[in-house]
Amino acid sequence: MKNTSKNEGLFVISLDFELFWGIRDKFSFEEYGPNVLGVWEVIPRLLKLFEKYEVNASFATVGAMFAGNLDELNSFLPQKKPSYFDQNLSPYPDYIENSKSNHPNYYFGKNLIELVKKDARHEIGTHTFSHYYGLEPGQTKEEFESDLNSAVEMAKSQGIELKSFVFPRHQINPDYLDLFPKYGIEIYRETEKAWFHSAARGADEGVLKRAVRFLDYFICLGNHHCQDLNEIKKGNLYAIRASRWLRPYKKSEAKYDRLKIRRIKNQMRFAARKGKIFHLWFHPHDIGIDQDKNFEILEEILQFYQELNAKYGMKAANMAEVVKIYQEKYEP
Repeated sequence: MKNTSKNEGLFVISLDFELFWGIRDKFSFEEYGPNVLGVWEVIPRLLKLFEKYEVNASFATVGAMFAGNLDELNSFLPQKKPSYFDQNLSPYPDYIENSKSNHPNYYFGKNLIELVKKDARHEIGTHTFSHYYGLEPGQTKEEFESDLNSAVEMAKSQGIELKSFVFPRHQINPDYLDLFPKYGIEIYRETEKAWFHSAARGADEGVLKRAVRFLDYFICLGNHHCQDLNEIKKGNLYAIRASRWLRPYKKSEAKYDRLKIRRIKNQMRFAARKGKIFHLWFHPHDIGIDQDKNFEILEEILQFYQELNAKYGMKAANMAEVVKIYQEKYEP
């Protein structure tokens, strides 16, 4: 069956690239350190795999990890720090200071960013400077802007112009979106268009919502979570919705892996046939352990993309390239 839409289907991958900045409030180094240290092997493997299958990705990167050392990090710290009611959410009270005694590969990813930067097929975006939580109580718009400014300035210092933004933990605060144009941000990632994937602060992620979302990773609950290209324009910004988080391999869930992969393939096939966007995302640290198992799953997905490319003309694109495709079609 041919593509039944005037548009070509798009296969989009974005990565929440954060080292330990994105997980420090949930796990200790002892609990999750191996996943994060594994990222130093994951990124070179990912880049080779993406090259093999001609896939372009957006690396939404925590600004603090652009630093090569503590002095460089300190020179770009935001003037205003987030005043979360739950201070555990902030890295500023002690996490940065503790970098003097912890492994630098938990904090400083400048060498990894250089690897990504060398491959022109990929886009480097931002995941805020400090892994900022936009919906948590206590923080303010002014503090968010200060964080965003630091992320932009840090990237500029390394010759990188940021255009794409991913809210940490998908805590999308609509009141903050009007700040983006001032800092050159044009694109952000939205959540899937379903109530159980909606943006929320941590305390509001209830048991029912989590349970239904878990089921959705394995069986279709009536929605393939794909987006029409003509839907991405929102005012003066572009919002590209997520379609699927790639759940990492877990021994306890291994018996469900075929269901997980089939669910993703069905979503991809739907997007290819209907000319829609399928947007896969994950964290490099998700696959920092059990790497061979995780890369086996990812490679099967990329192989399937190539089949869809040959059969339906589906194309791989990073977030910035999706916008270019939109502009060429709808804003000539």
